[in-house]
Amino acid sequence: MSLPGTQRRIVLARRPRGVPIEDDFRTETTALPSPGPGETLVRTVHLSLDPYVRGTLTGRDLGHPPVHPGELVPGRALAQVVDTGEWVVAETGWQEYAAVPASSPRPLPVPSGVPRTAALGVLGMPGLTAYAAVSRLLRPEVGDTVVVSSATGAVGGTAGQLAGLAGARTVAIAGGPDKCRVAVERLGYAAAVDRHDPDWLDALAEACPDGVDGYLHMAGGAVLGGVLNRLAAGARVVLCGLPDNANETGPTTLPAGAVMRARATVHGLVVHDHQDLLPRFADRVGRLVAEGRVRVLEDTHEGLGSAPAAFCRLMAGRNIGKTIVHVARGDGRTPGPADAGEPGG
Repeated sequence: MSLPGTQRRIVLARRPRGVPIEDDFRTETTALPSPGPGETLVRTVHLSLDPYVRGTLTGRDLGHPPVHPGELVPGRALAQVVDTGEWVVAETGWQEYAAVPASSPRPLPVPSGVPRTAALGVLGMPGLTAYAAVSRLLRPEVGDTVVVSSATGAVGGTAGQLAGLAGARTVAIAGGPDKCRVAVERLGYAAAVDRHDPDWLDALAEACPDGVDGYLHMAGGAVLGGVLNRLAAGARVVLCGLPDNANETGPTTLPAGAVMRARATVHGLVVHDHQDLLPRFADRVGRLVAEGRVRVLEDTHEGLGSAPAAFCRLMAGRNIGKTIVHVARGDGRTPGPADAGEPGG
């Protein structure tokens, strides 16, 4: 592919206060990165936006270094090696080109007819997170009631479907009637509770008359307290996301009394601890996606310049599905609306 003389990248302009806003980021024009020993130059094609990035902007994320004002915003992408056109999953950051390790992994195969960006979502890190939460930690049995918060997001949407396929009765907690409708109609939840409804606790009690056997938490502290007060005896709780902590809008505290009353088990989930599940995950979830038994939902945006607004939307909880920015096309052209559902292989 032909190379331009310069590239665009997005850096942190200032540390966010609370939920990020677009002014927290700045677009720069720079020279193309120069690969060092053991590196190769790649072109960012599909950029993944993930909540963990928010923690890096204030140095609060597990396993990722802090980002300081003026530095490149981190991010994972489906990218193409400039010299060969080979597809890789690489930590490119929010930029059009990146010098990355030549050993960057190839994406998991994506079934025909499924957007290749599924390799960043249901067949990528969010999918593995959901698989680890359900198969290893929640361990739902037939007839269990499993509640998932942030139920239409990249992790929650997949986790809810996997728990349902395991025989559980699944209940979504989501923000707003549109998300609740998507949860039931497209993701197969048995019921959905709108956390913005003042009477959401009553709705949760109605949706879970026998209590909650399993809970995957990725919402605010108020939701955590409300669900844990509905736990059934021997419940399993998985803490996967703490948006209040990430956005620095308030601490999330664990109601110890509710945990003790239910004799519940609480797990803290960091996906990097579950890489041993990757082969089983790739086989199992790959087949479910190919068979259409697990649906792929994406919140897509066009062009690198859309990344700040898309990220702010994600951290404000306004996305449905995996958030993807189409930075370029795989054939070297700039992206257009038709690329949002481009099939991969």
